[in-house]
Amino acid sequence: MKLLQVSDLHLSQNSPEEQRYSLSVLREILQTAESTKCDRILFCGDLFNTFPDLEALRSDFLKEVSSYSGIIYFLPGNHEILEKKGKNNRYADYDWSSKVKVLDRTPYFLFEDNGIEFLSIPHQENYSELLLSPPLAKQTKLRIGIAHGTVSGMSFTGLSEEEEEGGSYLDPHLIQNLGLDYLAIGHLHRARTGMIGKCEVGYAGSSRVWRKGELGKRGGIFIHVDGSKVRTESVYWKSAGEYREILVSLDTEGKPEESIETYLDGTNPEDWIVFRFLGYVDSMVEKQKFQEEVQRVWKSKFRILEFDPDESQITVIQHLSENEFVKQFLDKMNERKEQMDPLHWKHTRVTGIRLILEGKKNR
Repeated sequence: MKLLQVSDLHLSQNSPEEQRYSLSVLREILQTAESTKCDRILFCGDLFNTFPDLEALRSDFLKEVSSYSGIIYFLPGNHEILEKKGKNNRYADYDWSSKVKVLDRTPYFLFEDNGIEFLSIPHQENYSELLLSPPLAKQTKLRIGIAHGTVSGMSFTGLSEEEEEGGSYLDPHLIQNLGLDYLAIGHLHRARTGMIGKCEVGYAGSSRVWRKGELGKRGGIFIHVDGSKVRTESVYWKSAGEYREILVSLDTEGKPEESIETYLDGTNPEDWIVFRFLGYVDSMVEKQKFQEEVQRVWKSKFRILEFDPDESQITVIQHLSENEFVKQFLDKMNERKEQMDPLHWKHTRVTGIRLILEGKKNR
């Protein structure tokens, strides 16, 4: 059996462009599942951005789903409840067609599909009921969990990591007591995997770039099942694009070191692009010309293209390009440009100019 795990697609009607973009990623997910013969798709929460989005885009979702020959399991996350009025109406009460099975039963729902036990755990404020009334012991060779939340200890992957808001924490000891062999889980937008006891935990990450700063490719996880064994494989969505920060180093006259085409080489029309600038310059005139050309010629070619308003990495010093010490230093740096890592070269160049100017000031 072959499964496709995805999460955090955040289908949204926030704007016509946002709706087009999110639905295009959904379309690629379904086409990939069909072309690679996935028997099931596991949507592990935040398929919709808010409850009003669920109500407004459910028909669009079902229209896209009609092209897929398998079964879809949809587990609600913490976003499906946003702006939801009342607690009586269940997601499963809506018409989802025979292809979509909504897993909104709390504290959990245990079911079997093709000899595999699935344990669904939708987003909840806390998991005390699951602790008090755990599921029965595993009766098949394999048990796969489907959940949405944060597994304690797996949310931090570096100083730049932004922890997702609004999710509940799943205790590792609780996971170990559920008899799971694999846990397909959503909520964290950066893909990652880990082991909790004998259970492999897999976050597919967000299926699209939902907010600024979400670096890296967006995708899902193929889950290959062979008897009691699980093998996972990453897959990426071209239609999701990427969030890219492009660092533009300015020369002393304020001109970018490279052409616009060079900076945008390898990008995707669906990318979210942010230009950031740094350097010691005579004036901001050339930088402004560069921005105007990018706005005029290139902005319409990308889903989002913008400039970082923070200009703290740019220092304006009149007549800088006439400084003999700076010119000699830059000549030497240009001789070594091909021998150095591009990013290292840029930072060394800026640091060198700063030290020259500080030395002149301290004399």
